[in-house]
Amino acid sequence: MNRKIAFITEGFMGSTLPLIRQLCSRGYNVDLYYCKREIHEPEACELEYCAEHYGINTIPREMYHGITQYVGTNNLTIYTFSQIKPFRSVPVVRNITQLIMKYQSYKAAQVINAENYDAVNLICNYDMMHMIDLLHYLNGNAIVSMHEVWNHAKPSIKPSKLLAEIIHKRCKIVLFSDHSKSDITQIDGINMDLVKVNPFGLFDSYASLSESELPEKLPEKYLLFFGYIRPYKGLGILHDAIKTMGDALNGYKIVIAGEGDDPVLEEIKNDDRFVLIPRFIHNRELVTMIKHAYAVVCPYLTMSQSGIPQTTFPFGTPIIASDLDGFNEIITHEVGMLFPTGDSQSLAQCISDLIQHPNKREQMHRHIASFSQRYPKYDWGNICDNYLKIIVNGHE
Repeated sequence: MNRKIAFITEGFMGSTLPLIRQLCSRGYNVDLYYCKREIHEPEACELEYCAEHYGINTIPREMYHGITQYVGTNNLTIYTFSQIKPFRSVPVVRNITQLIMKYQSYKAAQVINAENYDAVNLICNYDMMHMIDLLHYLNGNAIVSMHEVWNHAKPSIKPSKLLAEIIHKRCKIVLFSDHSKSDITQIDGINMDLVKVNPFGLFDSYASLSESELPEKLPEKYLLFFGYIRPYKGLGILHDAIKTMGDALNGYKIVIAGEGDDPVLEEIKNDDRFVLIPRFIHNRELVTMIKHAYAVVCPYLTMSQSGIPQTTFPFGTPIIASDLDGFNEIITHEVGMLFPTGDSQSLAQCISDLIQHPNKREQMHRHIASFSQRYPKYDWGNICDNYLKIIVNGHE
């Protein structure tokens, strides 16, 4: 082995950087190819860069000094892979841009293949179709890490075009939860011998960022809901729960932070128990909100997995979440509370219980501080061990 690994992604930095940090600490050289021409504040780190040219561009190290400090060595080099944007509205132009993108993917794959990496790890969701051509031209050492294997709101046994290419190339597939593994078993054509679960640990690069004051004034006491807002994330359940609580809320507000849409937001806007921050939340602002929140609330109605616990726990903040498989794999009674999915009354009881018993909240805070020791499967050292075994032979 050359002790050289490449990651290709256009996000997911919260779960990627800690693994890179482990690999670099073990003497591996890591190249990260970020698939965007303009990078603006990725998840869990600070990086601002706009590539001057299409194709692969090396980002100057001074542009990601904070990431280098977090990783702890100079073994990480970051590149952009920039492509022309697809043009969909005019068929002739669309066909031409697709040909150009295919050629750009071919040239990028040539560059990556020439590096003779021990593994090239593509990190994606099932619907990132623009990565199909790049994957097609990569050598046979490509590994694909998938955060979502299908649309969990409308699941289909037919693989997406990207997943079909993954199946065709017989790539090793790394998933991050047992629930995702259960999902992918239902998709046609999957060879489960090539599928491995290796969960991600806490997104601890967030903890390396300092706080930043928000333009909006945060309440003195609050619980927090954050992330991109979609109806399946259960804001309506949270709103129904709060409406029943009355004095049990004890002066606490509910802060809703993030872009997106849900019909219930129109009603929430007129409820003074809620504070809406309906915009993009910067990393340092998120650090501030999580650190000062009494708890984070996740009333999701469906999901395969979520990075909310991994984002929240580095700050010792407990979570109240619905008892979906993606949550109950990581949230135990020691570090949070679970309630039956869709049951607003049970959610209200959990919130009330945690507010009325601050000692319980403090105990959860202490347990979260030793999370990786309590739950070794989420320790990044163990995760890295498993990852290297996958690279070698695809199974433990």
